Amino acid sequence: MKRNLILVFCLLLGLAWYTAVSEAINNPKEVEEHLAKAAEYEEKGIYVDAITEYEGALQYEPENIEISLKMANAYLQTGSSKKFVSICKSIAERYPEDRSALDCLMEYYEGKKDEASAVKYVSQFKEMYPEHEGAQGWMIRLQGSYEELYCRYEEFSEIYHNSMVVKQEGKYGLTDSLGEELVSPEYDMAYPYSEDGLALVQKDGKYLYIDEDGQTRLVVDEIYSNPGMMESDRTAVSMNGMYGYLDEKLEPVTEFIWEELTLISDGMGAAKKDGKWALVNKNGKEKTEYLYEDVIRDLYGFCSRQGRVFVKEQGTYRVVNKKGEAVSDLVFENARCFSDDGYAAVCNDGKWGFVNTDGELMIDYQYEDARSFHNGFAEVCMQGKWGYIDTQGNVAVDSVFEIVTAMSEKGTAAVKQEEWTLIQLNLFR
Repeated sequence: MKRNLILVFCLLLGLAWYTAVSEAINNPKEVEEHLAKAAEYEEKGIYVDAITEYEGALQYEPENIEISLKMANAYLQTGSSKKFVSICKSIAERYPEDRSALDCLMEYYEGKKDEASAVKYVSQFKEMYPEHEGAQGWMIRLQGSYEELYCRYEEFSEIYHNSMVVKQEGKYGLTDSLGEELVSPEYDMAYPYSEDGLALVQKDGKYLYIDEDGQTRLVVDEIYSNPGMMESDRTAVSMNGMYGYLDEKLEPVTEFIWEELTLISDGMGAAKKDGKWALVNKNGKEKTEYLYEDVIRDLYGFCSRQGRVFVKEQGTYRVVNKKGEAVSDLVFENARCFSDDGYAAVCNDGKWGFVNTDGELMIDYQYEDARSFHNGFAEVCMQGKWGYIDTQGNVAVDSVFEIVTAMSEKGTAAVKQEEWTLIQLNLFR
């Protein structure tokens, strides 16, 4: 009996082996037949039957990525874009080492000009596979794609602390960085909101500080002129032609003894006396001697960000810390202030590049003009037009605009190409 069982087992084992070998021999033939029929149907435009043939081929070779993608494209030809996308995503995620499905899907989105969907998916894919070179390449390629937001204003200012000044019919108001109105255009002059949450405006000859509800919180005394933004509980004003600091209640905290005065950030500013500049604290106390020929200031009158200031000595600029100590030996013909994050733009031999807070050159001198990085992007000028680069120096948005503003933390910027508009990078949508 035992011997008979062994014989039966051997026979079954042999049959299984024969079947496996037979299928291995016959499978290529079956697959080729299905693929040939699928090609015939596709040539005639009968994509539904082509899909059936591809499904037949996949029964023999379920791991065949090429056949799966052919089937996905057949679905696309039938108008079933959802099925196409689903198959591509499934293949890309099951076989990340083969980037063909990811590339196919991304090219489909690009062809549809649906960069927003492409950015959304490749961002999710990159979370699953952070080191995936294909996903990284697509992120670089897509990071500068953008959508235009609704815009009804004539002009925009720089975006500062996620607010900006807008102009309409000769009057100025304020919006957030997405263009949503905060204060209607009713002022003769306006600045964006500061970190302290107040915006400096002018109306009927008076300078006021308003909150985000548009309510007046402070009124500048008429004895003062040229007030600046209120930040770090300080603003700079002039009186009788000389400058001093006021506190958050618009009470003087210094004498009016300076020819020029920057605003305070990082607990630091700069003051000019007898034609020379010194670094000072928020109470006007000198942190350095009056050594400097010039101090670089930004559009709103700040000189210090990230604890760094550009000062001019012996005809060139260098980066110094809060103590006035040089952080590197590099010197520059010109520079732009650091922002709250990122590299600063510097100029030598008429070309602009970028340095970090240690004064090290990070992006070589190559641009006609440039501004410092904000939120991962910097404005650069090439052949007379402005665009954006990322921190690796890759072009994010082509240089096609007459005017551009800094990028907000929500990925928005105001740009002008004949007319002003507000854009948002798809990476931030």
